[in-house]
Amino acid sequence: MAAAEEAAGAFAGESEEERNRFLVLRLYEALGARDARRAQELLAPDLEWWFHGPPTRQHMMRLLTGADRRGGSGGGFVFSPRSVDAFGSTVIAEGADDARQLYWVHAWTVGPDGVITQLREYFNTDLTVTLLSGAASTIAAAAQAKQDAASGSSSSSSSASSSSSAGPKCLWESRRADRAHKSLPGLVLAI
Repeated sequence: MAAAEEAAGAFAGESEEERNRFLVLRLYEALGARDARRAQELLAPDLEWWFHGPPTRQHMMRLLTGADRRGGSGGGFVFSPRSVDAFGSTVIAEGADDARQLYWVHAWTVGPDGVITQLREYFNTDLTVTLLSGAASTIAAAAQAKQDAASGSSSSSSSASSSSSAGPKCLWESRRADRAHKSLPGLVLAI
């Protein structure tokens, strides 16, 4: 059984978001183990890619294309997400390499066939994920509940707190530990 089929079928009683989150976690496991076969099974052959950051930080591209063959213990970059959150078909993974003072966010899109079809990669960039469709207010409400649970507080931005108002809804924001000490460019990903 292919890894994508296994990931999609392993938790048949789970929600779409949980299956998508699990699929992305399986991809990071495969990448960490440098298991190219397993990683390829989870990715569409025509993966759409968008990168924002310094060209020298295109670690994922080098890893997936085989240009980075140094392995996890050498000089190669290791993606180990600190958090992974899913919002429908979009899965956001966030991590950092504190020793190199690098911060990254990946926004993966999982297709209906259970394989990853798109990657938006951000290096040393703060990211806000915003829902533009008012019809998907249940996603916004679930995102707000996750955000409140993660922060331990009930205060949030006005765009995220009112799921019944029209307009964009904030689903997710970067949670860098060094936010108070280091300013990074910010982008908004609208889904």
